[in-house]
Amino acid sequence: MADTPDFQFLRNTPVDLSRYLPAFLFRDTSFSDTLNTLSYEHEAQRLTLTDAAQQAFVKTATWGLDDWEEFVGLEHNPVDTVQTRRNKILMKLAGADSVTVPFLTRLVNLYVADSQAVVIDHPDTYRIEILYHGGQIMNYAKLRDAVNIYIPAHIGYKLVTITQADLSYHGAGTVQIYAKQSVDMTTNYHNEAAESSRYIAGIVAQNYKQISIMGGQ
Repeated sequence: MADTPDFQFLRNTPVDLSRYLPAFLFRDTSFSDTLNTLSYEHEAQRLTLTDAAQQAFVKTATWGLDDWEEFVGLEHNPVDTVQTRRNKILMKLAGADSVTVPFLTRLVNLYVADSQAVVIDHPDTYRIEILYHGGQIMNYAKLRDAVNIYIPAHIGYKLVTITQADLSYHGAGTVQIYAKQSVDMTTNYHNEAAESSRYIAGIVAQNYKQISIMGGQ
């Protein structure tokens, strides 16, 4: 069976019973109205059957997700989207034995708005790092709870905020103090400068803005 069943049953187009009858019958308005009513009711039944069948599969369930959450022991969170609820159920059905880096990455991204979080494994120190862009965590408490449920007890974890930005620095200055000395000579002279280091001192005044970023622990 496909990952996402199409639930076509006998047909996947709207029901129209007139296709099975000769056209002259529809000259009678009473017959035509009756047939249209029957077609409407048949179509309603087709859609109802399709909707009911979709609830048997997590990837297509909607109103049936309440039963799935009860089945796997998940508490319903009113703020979760349908897709988030499906992902949580699928994670729960996968079982604790399947906790891997890809698994944890999918789990963490349930709570990350841009779904760009990355999990880095450090097996030598028995820990993982969870990297995410600043301001993208939708619920820190729920994220920690989810990680604590699935991560092995001997593995530690650290939440790391990554903020990417372009920084431009512009500097300018003016010479305000200098000294000029002139020495008169009574004889001709030859002056040759040898290679030497040049030192320049000055003060650059600038305006700056301090930005505080709150991240994970």
